[in-house]
Amino acid sequence: MSIPVQSDIVGFQNIGKGPDALRFPDLDLHAWIDVLRQLPGVPVTEKDLLAWVDGPLRRFFPFAKFWGAYGSLAGGRILMRSLMSSGHTPEFLAYRDRTFAMETRGCFAWWVRNRKAFLLDKTGGQEETGIRIPATTREFHELELFSLGTVAAHGVIDPFMNTGTYFSFCGVPRTQPSRTLAALDLIVPVLHMLYLQTKQLERSSVDLTVLTDRQRDLVDLALMGLSDKAIASRLEISDHTVGNHFRAIYAKLGIGKRSQLIALLK
Repeated sequence: MSIPVQSDIVGFQNIGKGPDALRFPDLDLHAWIDVLRQLPGVPVTEKDLLAWVDGPLRRFFPFAKFWGAYGSLAGGRILMRSLMSSGHTPEFLAYRDRTFAMETRGCFAWWVRNRKAFLLDKTGGQEETGIRIPATTREFHELELFSLGTVAAHGVIDPFMNTGTYFSFCGVPRTQPSRTLAALDLIVPVLHMLYLQTKQLERSSVDLTVLTDRQRDLVDLALMGLSDKAIASRLEISDHTVGNHFRAIYAKLGIGKRSQLIALLK
C-alpha cells in the first residue's frame, strides 16, 4: 500500500490555525507550510528525500549535516537496517554501529523511552523543558571525533512492530533550543513518511511473504550480523539445519549467498 505524502499537506496546513498555533509560538508556520508545498511527489526515492532535506527543509531548519536510519529494537539491542546521509564523511558512516546495545548511548536510550526530541552537545543532552539527559562516553567521543557541534535528534517508533525511524541534524544553532525542538516535532513525522516511501520503492521487488516465520527469524538474525553458528545457538538448532534454511531462503528470493541477502534487505 502506498504511503501518502502530498495529500497529507492539507492536514499539516491546519497546524497554523486555532489552538494548534499556540503549540509552536517560536516558529514561522507560514514558512513551514511553504516547505510542505515543496515535498517530492510519489514515488519518492532517497535522492528525492535528500534533495528536499538539503533544499527547502534546510532553509526552514538550518543545519550542517544530516543522517537518518530505519531499524528495529529487540532485547535491548538496536539493529539499523538502512541509513541515509547528507554532508557526513564515509568515516563517520563507517563508525555508525549497525547493531548496538541501547545502554551504550544514553541520549538515544532516553529517546526510545520518552519519544521526544532532544539536543546533544559537549555539555550533554537536553530535552524541551531544559532537563539534562545523561550522555555516554561514546556519544561525547563522536561529537569530538567528527566535530558535530550541537546535534538535534528525534524519530518515530512503531510500538506494534518495534521498528522506527531516527533522524539526527548536526551543527544546528544552539541559541534557540525551544524553537529547534519544536521544529523537529513538525519535521520528523514528514521525514518518517518520506523515508518509508523510499524503502517501499526499493523493496517493491522483494516479497518476504514467501518465507516461513522461521525463515524470517533467520533473516533478521543474519541482518544483525550473526554467523550460522551463532544463529544455531540462538535458535537452539543445528548448524546443518541453519544451512538448510538459508539455502531454502536463497532459492525463494532468487539469490545465491549471504552477502546478496544483506544487500537486498539492508
